[in-house]
Amino acid sequence: MGGPTSRRRGPPSPTDGKGGEVNDRTCADCRYFRTTEERADDRIGTCRLGKVIGVFRDSMRACPSFSVKGDPNPPVVDEARRGTKPRRATMGAVRQRSGVSAGALADALGGLTPDALKAALADALAFAGGLTPQDLGRHWDTGELELCPAEADLKPKAMPLEQFFHKLVMIRDNLRVMEQKLNSHAHLHDGERVDLHRMLNLCYGSIASMGRDWVPEPPEDGIDPTARALLRRLVRDIDWDTMALSPAGLGDRWRGGRARYGSGEGAVDEPIERFYDRLLVLRDRLGQLEAQISAHPHIAPDEADGMGSYIRRCYGTLTTFNVLFRDRKDYFTSSR
Repeated sequence: MGGPTSRRRGPPSPTDGKGGEVNDRTCADCRYFRTTEERADDRIGTCRLGKVIGVFRDSMRACPSFSVKGDPNPPVVDEARRGTKPRRATMGAVRQRSGVSAGALADALGGLTPDALKAALADALAFAGGLTPQDLGRHWDTGELELCPAEADLKPKAMPLEQFFHKLVMIRDNLRVMEQKLNSHAHLHDGERVDLHRMLNLCYGSIASMGRDWVPEPPEDGIDPTARALLRRLVRDIDWDTMALSPAGLGDRWRGGRARYGSGEGAVDEPIERFYDRLLVLRDRLGQLEAQISAHPHIAPDEADGMGSYIRRCYGTLTTFNVLFRDRKDYFTSSR
C-alpha cells in the first residue's frame, strides 16, 4: 500500500476550525487494514489491531494508531483483542438469497392487464416507501416477540412487544439527536448535510421496517397475489443488494425457525430469516452512516467520534439480538 497521502478523500489538508489540520489519512493506507472483499469503488476489511470492531470500508478515517510499512515504531497488535483471522473458508456458510428471477417476474407480470400491472407496481412502490396501511396502534401493546429455533426442544428468545418497540424508538431518538448536531455543524455546507440526511433517512426507514413490516395488511382487491409477492421480494432484494458489508451468518439453531408477534389466536408469525434480514439491513445502514461521518473531510475526528457515540448507543440497544448471529465478530457492541 502507498503512503499516508496516496488515497486522500475530499479537499487536501482540511482544518478543524481551530487552526489545526484535520487528519485525512484513511484506513486503506494503514499497514493493519486487512482486505476481506474487493469492490469496484472500494475495499471492505478489518483492523488487525482491533481498534475498529467488525468489518468496515477502506475510506474510514484512520485512528491514532495509523501506521505504514517501514514505520520504526509501529503500534503493538493486541492479540487478546485481535482474535482469529477471518474465516474465509466458512464464508460459504452465510445464507445466500435466491433472489427474484427475471423469468418468474416475466411470467407473473406478462399476463396481467394494464390496470392489473399498474395496481401491482403501485403496491410494490407503496411497500418500498413504507406507505402500506399497517397501523400498529394499541392492538400490539401486549404480548411478546418470540424468536423460535427450528427445533421445538430448543429454548426460544422472547421479550415483551412493548420492549421491542421501545428499542426502536430509542434508536430513532439517538439518531435524531445526532442529526441535530449535523444540522448545526459550523463547517458543513447544506449540500453535505443533505448527503448525510439520505443515509439517516435510510436508517429511519429500516427502523420502521423492523417495527411494522410483519403486521398483517387488509386484503387488496385487484392485485394479483403472485405478482404482489414477487415484487415485494424484489424490493427486499434491493435492500439486501445495497448493503455495504458482507451479510453476517445466521446461527444454525435458528435456521428454519419462526418469529412470532403477539400472543394467543391473534399472534402472527413469519420465517425468522425475514426478521433477520431486516436486522442486517438496519445494522448495515447504521454502519454506513457511522463510516460516512468518520471519514467526512469537514468533520473533525473528535466531533466525528462524538456523533458516532449516538450510533454506538444504537448498537447497544440491539445487543439483545446477538444470539441470532453465528459468529461473535458480528455482534452488536456499544464499544469501539
